[in-house]
Amino acid sequence: MPKTDGQIAALGALISNATKVVEGHYARSAKPYVPSLDDTEEHPLDHSLDPELREAVQIIEGACAQLCATLARPSHTVVNKLMSLYESTCLGIAMKFGIPDVLQEEPAGMHISEIADRTGLEERKTGRILRLLATKHVFREVSENVFANNRLSLQLLAENPLSSLGLHFAEDCHPPTTVLAEVLGDDAWGHSYSPRETAFNKWSSFADSLGAFVATPQGTNLATRFGIGMIGWADASQAQNVIYDYPWKELGKDATVCDLGGGVGYIALELAKEYPFLRLKLQDLWRTLEQARTQVWPERCPEAIREGRIEFKAIDFFKESPIPGCSVYYLKNIIHDWPDHDCVTILSNIRRVMKPYSRVLIHEYILQQANRVPDGQAVSKQAPEPLLPNYGVGRIRQYNLDLDMLTMLNSEERRLRDFIRLGERAGLRFKKLWDMGELGLVEFRLPLPSVHN
Repeated sequence: MPKTDGQIAALGALISNATKVVEGHYARSAKPYVPSLDDTEEHPLDHSLDPELREAVQIIEGACAQLCATLARPSHTVVNKLMSLYESTCLGIAMKFGIPDVLQEEPAGMHISEIADRTGLEERKTGRILRLLATKHVFREVSENVFANNRLSLQLLAENPLSSLGLHFAEDCHPPTTVLAEVLGDDAWGHSYSPRETAFNKWSSFADSLGAFVATPQGTNLATRFGIGMIGWADASQAQNVIYDYPWKELGKDATVCDLGGGVGYIALELAKEYPFLRLKLQDLWRTLEQARTQVWPERCPEAIREGRIEFKAIDFFKESPIPGCSVYYLKNIIHDWPDHDCVTILSNIRRVMKPYSRVLIHEYILQQANRVPDGQAVSKQAPEPLLPNYGVGRIRQYNLDLDMLTMLNSEERRLRDFIRLGERAGLRFKKLWDMGELGLVEFRLPLPSVHN
């Protein structure tokens, strides 16, 4: 039977060495200290994109979780996992009733009686919810029944896009998971990949796809939360790595970048700020574009509008092609929304308007496996042994999102070979996989011209 001889010490060493790396980064920063959870001021490294720092934190997260799972009684660990649903439920309650914003009025702490008065919640029940969250390091109990914000709960303030993302998960995504088992066990729906036969459809009784739902009046709240929430998601997943790690300057002056299905245009916004020579095109459904055009861009990058560097054009990318002749067609978290045949339709519609210099960039998770393979066969870098090769809990988000796609859309996160296969079916040539940290960037070009002798 497999033994853990040496694994405990090895995991401990991984944690120790990675901790030294993290401490070194903080020591060299403008604020040369590691902030405590009680620190409510932003630290310069809160938005760091440094790959060494990111990997060190992933190793710490993964190794700590693997060490605990190895050493604790199995029943203890499994019961805690089974009960983890209450943490997300309590987070949803805190955001729905604006508790982080209420606590901002009293940074030193507020008694649950006053929190209850401000939110309309019952006092003792409020305390029970906050105590669970404080025990999970979100909020802090400064004295009995007196709670205050901390470094993590500040991320849930209403002004933070992560709050919109949190409400999207809590109110839109979590409820359908209660019928996921029933759907998976259904003889028809359990084997279907139709976007109209999902756990979301079962729970909501809506007969069409989620995409059709957000275009209806009852889907307005979901669409709004999702649009703003994607800004928070991009920050958490370090999607902005693409701004610095892809050679945009090599595209040349007045190159055009079409952010296709880009929502309110978070990545396009960052490109507009960093590379003013780019001509940007944002294409999505008209409702989302109106939010981008009238709210998000005037507030976050009015100079791009004023200088004519951004164009907003509505599209249904199943029925029509995007703006023709762009240098780049950029799709962030689009392909994972759809089954294979729909993905091929989207990519085929792009291919029709590409020029020889055009390229397609698909920015998504490149799903990793949990079993170790020889390094020469690995698509992505494997974590150091004895850590799980996919970094375990350190990169759990890709698997959580995969199940979110299953629940809401009947779609999935994909491996590199899946992206290559879809591109080939659409008549595109795989060029390169770019390492963007947590996410990957799959680049396609037009096929090379045939050579006839």
